[in-house]
Amino acid sequence: MSDNSQLLLAFDVGNTHIVMGIFRNGDLVVRRRMSTQSSRTSDEAGVLVKMLCQDGGIDPAQIDAVAIASVAPKTGMVIGEMAESFLGCKPLFVHGEIPGFANHYRNPRAVGADRVCDAVAGFAKYGGPLLILDFGTAITFDAIEHDGAYMGGVIMPGIETSAQMLKTTTALLPEARLTFPENAIGKTTDESIQIGLMTGAVFSIRGIIQRMRDELGDSDATVIATGGMAKIIVPHLPEVKSIEPNLVLEGIRIIHQWSKLW
Repeated sequence: MSDNSQLLLAFDVGNTHIVMGIFRNGDLVVRRRMSTQSSRTSDEAGVLVKMLCQDGGIDPAQIDAVAIASVAPKTGMVIGEMAESFLGCKPLFVHGEIPGFANHYRNPRAVGADRVCDAVAGFAKYGGPLLILDFGTAITFDAIEHDGAYMGGVIMPGIETSAQMLKTTTALLPEARLTFPENAIGKTTDESIQIGLMTGAVFSIRGIIQRMRDELGDSDATVIATGGMAKIIVPHLPEVKSIEPNLVLEGIRIIHQWSKLW
């Protein structure tokens, strides 16, 4: 199959969810999101790929490239095994030390693969300086300089993670609904938790954005967001310019394209 008709199967493997998508000629033609299960076998992963291909009207035999960005090593390896056994493709694994990616982390390989992909795709679309918020199991903030260099970032607990931690470590508190209350003073335990989780997260995020912009030396540095909780939180963050739901997958695609030159 020639490059101009290449089908790329991309996996964004997170701690809570896996997002997989197929690109044809650089365009995302089908995408699905599922839970991350560490017990899943390579055969089961192959079944999921077959279902994804059916949704997109694609013959799995036509897939000639697989690229994986994983922060869950065991699950990432299972998917890599599936790529070789089921599709006959040697997968590309994204990490923080790749040609074409200027990474200023003290240990470049310590940067999560998803954050690398966010940075690459974000800079490709918006340029820099740029701040990227990724709302997943953790909320990550990544700073990209005007020349595309990755400067570092911030990691804080995700809202769902914080809610679960509060539930499991306190005997009497109920499980919180992750919605924004109207008031700043809760009149019930549920409202009080909502204010602490949701409003508290917004104030923390806005404060971190300000500090990061100050350190970048640009008070108007563009801010974008991605991740499962972004659509809930971003309406309360006036600094955020847009939500990019497929940012990691787009980063995987770009890095795979770079790999042809390595």
